[in-house]
Amino acid sequence: MNTPAPTTRRFAAVVGPLAFSTLGVVLSLFAAVAVNAQPSTPGRVAAVFPPWWDPARVVGAAGSAGDISGAGGAAFIVILRGDPATLNQRARTAGALLLLDPALAGACAPAAPEPVES
Repeated sequence: MNTPAPTTRRFAAVVGPLAFSTLGVVLSLFAAVAVNAQPSTPGRVAAVFPPWWDPARVVGAAGSAGDISGAGGAAFIVILRGDPATLNQRARTAGALLLLDPALAGACAPAAPEPVES
C-alpha cells in the first residue's frame, strides 16, 4: 500500500532545488559584477565596508588603509588613494568587503545639484 508523502516533504522537494538554483544565480551575478568592477588604477580604489558599520568606524578603517579622497554613493563606500603595491591589501585588512573602480562608487549617489545662476 502506497501512502502519500506528507505535504512538508513535497514542499521541501520542490523548494530545496529551487532555492539552490536561485542562490547559484545570485552568486554568479555577484561574481560577474565583482570581476568587471575591479579597479582600473591600482593606486585608487573604492572600498566597500560592511553596511552595518557606523560612519565613524568606516572613516577610521579607511583612514588606516590609505588617504581618503572621496565618498561613494553610500556612507559605507570610501574612495582611497595610496601605494599601488599595498593599497588593496591594507584596505582588506582594515575591513573592506569589496574593492571597486572608483567610477562605479557613485552609481547610487544622488545627482549633484545644478549651480544657481545669479
